Amino acid sequence: PPNSFYRALYPKIIQDIETIESNWRCGRHSLQRIHCRSETSKGVYCLQYDDQKIVSGLRDNTIKVRMLHHGILMAWSAYAINNINYLFLSLSHSAENSLCRVWDVNAGEMLNTLIHHCEAVLHLRFNNGMMVTCSKDRSIAVWDMASPTDITLRRVLVGHRAAVNVVDFDDKYIVSASGDRTIKVWNTSTCEFVRTLNGHKRGIACLQYRDRLVVSGSSDNTIR
Repeated sequence: PPNSFYRALYPKIIQDIETIESNWRCGRHSLQRIHCRSETSKGVYCLQYDDQKIVSGLRDNTIKVRMLHHGILMAWSAYAINNINYLFLSLSHSAENSLCRVWDVNAGEMLNTLIHHCEAVLHLRFNNGMMVTCSKDRSIAVWDMASPTDITLRRVLVGHRAAVNVVDFDDKYIVSASGDRTIKVWNTSTCEFVRTLNGHKRGIACLQYRDRLVVSGSSDNTIR
């Protein structure tokens, strides 16, 4: 049946949450502090990790990469950028200066700079040779990625009346959420508009889209 995977997953998530809370209350945990080494002590803005590395974006305009080996710190690198908003492990970050930059995380080298948006880039997703970015300028940009150094703008999607805060996509649909309280759905192949989803009473701050299921969170304190 539709969404059966998520229905089965929900009780497991609840059980994990209860286990984590119990471990905290009973002291069954081992903490390791990771120092940001931020010279201006402005703190961490965003973070992503996998089994090999932890990548963090700091408010002092740097990206820091920790390489891990069996949970042990192996290396530390820092790369200067401009006001990171979102950071993605293998390729890209978006910045307040409206640029998207592509990085080789292992070498610490910048490979490409994408110029399109005229205001801050708020979010991006990439997968299987395609990247989608969204911005305060109310537009969504769809990019074709032949390689990290060969990225071309395919299409610009417009229709939101406020900043586009988050995007997600699969092989069928691109889904975008905005401060205008709406979610818009676009065809991934043709980039044509499909429909608008209404319901939230305030701007939408976060969204995920998987297996034809859209979950959104809003400043109206609801999840839909």
